[in-house]
Amino acid sequence: MYNAMSCLRPASVCLILFMLLSMSPMVKAIDFNSEVAPLLVRRCVECHKDVDSAGGLNLTEASGLRAGGESGAAVDADRPGDSLLLQRVVDGEMPPAKRGESQKLPPEEIAILQKWIQTGAEWPKDRKLDIYESTSSVRGGRDWWSLQPVVRPQVPQVQHAQRVSNPVDAFVLARLEAQQMEPAPIAPPGIRIRRLYQDLLGLPPTKKQIDAFQGDASQEAWSKQVQTLLDSPHYGERWARHWLDVVRFAETSGYERDQEKPFAWKYRDWVVAALNADKPYDRFVLEQLAGDELGDRSKETVVATGLLRLGTWNDEPNQDADYQYERLEDLVHATTSAFLGLTVKCARCHDHKFDPIPQVDYYRIAAAFWAGPIASRDRKLLGGPTVDELGYDDVLGWTDVGREARPLHVLKNGERHAPLGVAAPGSLSAIPASFRLFDAAPAEAKTTHRRRQLAEWIASRENPLTARVVVNRLWQHHFGQGLVRSPNNFGFRGDLPTHPKLLDWLAAELMDHDWSLKHIHRLILTSTTWQQASSHPQFDLYRERDFANQLWWHAPRRRIDAEALRDRLLFVSGELDLRAGGPSFRPTIAPEALEGLSRRAAAWVASPPKEQLRRSLYMYSKRHLISPWMTTFDFCDTTLPCAQREVTTVAPQALALLNHAFVHQRSQALAQRVAEVAGADERLQVETAWELALGRSPTAQEIRLGVEHLRAQRTRFENPGPAAPAAEHADAAGMQAALNKALVLHVRADSEMELDEAGRLISLVDRSGKRHHVSQPVAAQRPLWVERGIHDRPVIRFDGQARWLQVYGKLLDDANCTVIAVASDQSQHGKHRSIVSNWNRTNSTTSLFLGLTGDYTVRLSDQYRNAGRVAAAKQPFLLTAVSNAEGARTYQSTSLISKRTQPLMARNLETPWVIGQQGNIDGEYWNGDIAEVRIYSRALTPQELSSVWQQLIERYEIAQVDGAPSGEFEVGSPAELALASLCQVLFNSNEFVYVD
Repeated sequence: MYNAMSCLRPASVCLILFMLLSMSPMVKAIDFNSEVAPLLVRRCVECHKDVDSAGGLNLTEASGLRAGGESGAAVDADRPGDSLLLQRVVDGEMPPAKRGESQKLPPEEIAILQKWIQTGAEWPKDRKLDIYESTSSVRGGRDWWSLQPVVRPQVPQVQHAQRVSNPVDAFVLARLEAQQMEPAPIAPPGIRIRRLYQDLLGLPPTKKQIDAFQGDASQEAWSKQVQTLLDSPHYGERWARHWLDVVRFAETSGYERDQEKPFAWKYRDWVVAALNADKPYDRFVLEQLAGDELGDRSKETVVATGLLRLGTWNDEPNQDADYQYERLEDLVHATTSAFLGLTVKCARCHDHKFDPIPQVDYYRIAAAFWAGPIASRDRKLLGGPTVDELGYDDVLGWTDVGREARPLHVLKNGERHAPLGVAAPGSLSAIPASFRLFDAAPAEAKTTHRRRQLAEWIASRENPLTARVVVNRLWQHHFGQGLVRSPNNFGFRGDLPTHPKLLDWLAAELMDHDWSLKHIHRLILTSTTWQQASSHPQFDLYRERDFANQLWWHAPRRRIDAEALRDRLLFVSGELDLRAGGPSFRPTIAPEALEGLSRRAAAWVASPPKEQLRRSLYMYSKRHLISPWMTTFDFCDTTLPCAQREVTTVAPQALALLNHAFVHQRSQALAQRVAEVAGADERLQVETAWELALGRSPTAQEIRLGVEHLRAQRTRFENPGPAAPAAEHADAAGMQAALNKALVLHVRADSEMELDEAGRLISLVDRSGKRHHVSQPVAAQRPLWVERGIHDRPVIRFDGQARWLQVYGKLLDDANCTVIAVASDQSQHGKHRSIVSNWNRTNSTTSLFLGLTGDYTVRLSDQYRNAGRVAAAKQPFLLTAVSNAEGARTYQSTSLISKRTQPLMARNLETPWVIGQQGNIDGEYWNGDIAEVRIYSRALTPQELSSVWQQLIERYEIAQVDGAPSGEFEVGSPAELALASLCQVLFNSNEFVYVD
């Protein structure tokens, strides 16, 4: 059927509607405040404001409407239907399109404007519209929930009062009951105590600690346990890391040169100490923003101002004059996001699009920092004050450069070349009850005191944001999500609180208890809400109703973060160094990760291995070189404030736990720890490994599977050949390829050679393929070649009488290496004698060599002179030396005979290498046979050592030495590798990586 109305254009429909309204004598008067004002505020006033209005049209007051704009009168009183304002709206020209999409008003809103204009466009006297006067569907107003005063709500009554341990539970349970839902049961004691240690300390409890709590799991015992951990110095270390994320902590400047910021670690230590002391949070705020301006100013309060120095700093910006505004934005953003949970920086170029923050407010806050060292100065200062200005030469802090500040102009569109009026320093107008402009500094002051006034405004009870934001952060780290799930955005585009009354109750509790963060921790941790299990009898049903767990009906299962995982590995292996504070350590980073850096050798020098056993909080944070291990497990970007890290579960994490050298080292250390308790008892090994790694005894099935794994892996390492499955053949081939790549010298007596008429060795081909051939051109110094030496295998025989071989070319770049020799020692004099060496009078203390001295004591450089003792040295022996950043070890056959926990200092390896004497000393000659010498350019893994040893032991029929030190765990033996494999399996278990 033909529909005539379908031919009408939308504009025609509106015109007909207007005409019908005009003809009606009973047109009902429209209410300006309830109908028109909200529409104008929502749709028009953002552009047509009283300052810098679009098209010259000001729609914030009646005079502006009557005056019209650049295109003429906005409203035609004689012919309302022809009013330009109405025409533009009906035609869809206003509001203008955004990103190519029409913003034309819906018909019902157009009808309101038509009705208003048709009835005379009345405007109440003295009524001025304000874009932020009330919340609308497109932006928040000053009536936004987070800007309202904190009023302690009444604790709700609930039906199941037995589930209430404190008011926290009442607020949560009330909402659950309203939805006819029940919380999960209380988690078993063992799970709760593990969760508590993780939450408060970032470390696991021992089995002994777990068992002690399970013996008395009463609520009183639980409260005491909570308090004990809050009193631990490790509490501050754990929670400091959360705060350091929020304030973008790093120890370098970023940008191209990424210079170190000296003494940044002191700020980190200040945060730890402040949290451990339960410094009132209002004081915590005050010291970080204005510690230099306080009446009780001290070195510690100035250290606290390091927060303002933690941002990135560019020593070569494109434009110095522009860059100072970039630095200003960093300070405003770091401050307001951390303490207020607002995106104030979005008002730098224009009024905030979504929150009641006019552009001038951004500059009011910025003016508090404008008197500091913002402008371009000496690069050596790294963007900070001078020592004289700050008052200390060993502090990374902040202060004003004088008591007066340059005028700071509001910048149109954020452009330096378009200044508007001067911004007076002050607080945010979004909270009218506490809004104020800052006073001038006292006459005796050396600074402007603007930051102090800003800090006092932030930390006042009248500021409703501060307490809400910080209790939300505490909740977030106890539950994985905050009550407000956008912890740095309490504005219009952020998430609404799941339990607004609970949030306000906690905020009131904080302020009423002297801003004590530990008080809030105690309330949360003693609540049944926190103590409930992660599983639920109706999990599938409830998940359909509340997948995001916004009602907190069960505890979240959480993967532990990068720092806690690394610390846990060190803790269970018995290696964790719990020293607190001081300069940061630099972790070992694989060479591949350094490839993109210029001057790689100087760009990163790892700390001694012992220093790297400290907690991850104390790991050096270099912006351009964050540890790949840490980033794999979601360590945050340090360029900007991070309120909440991503938590991912991805394949690279499993690969890191399986293959990373750090994990291998921890599994080997744990295996040694287990062996010290269990010896060779397989069942006891399994039980001990479970207790140390997981804090509990294994089940009968786990014992059976663990023993099976030990036996299977030991068999695999003992018989890597024909019995290995196809996949393991591939692994063996890959390992051999890696060994071949690392092998830089392989001297074997049956290699291609040249002998003189006396059967003495002129030259021998290097089997490594690296062309480091050996030779002796002087006939009198040539060693003898013997066809049947060690078990009918050829050897090179040295007689201690100036016989030796020279090696062609440089072998090593550093002391990270493995040296292996098959030899026998017939010496009678007990003096030094060397197998292989690069000793020279120019590097006498920094050379590298392997040899014996005295009564068969092993020497590995002048720094490691007592590196174990070779047993039965007159018989053929297999001697191995391994050196890396972790230290050095020596082995006879497969037995560890000496271990050094400090690495060798830097070696000079540029001098020539020789076999059979001590470099060019013309002495310390070897007296005995040498069948084989291998040098690798890195420390071989236990698996690689085991493979090489097996080859050599079989080839030369070398038996285990009866004289090897008793009680030492045989590193690299099949039994040790099998136990280390079991330990690594536990490290990869969900129980180790996740917390219920």
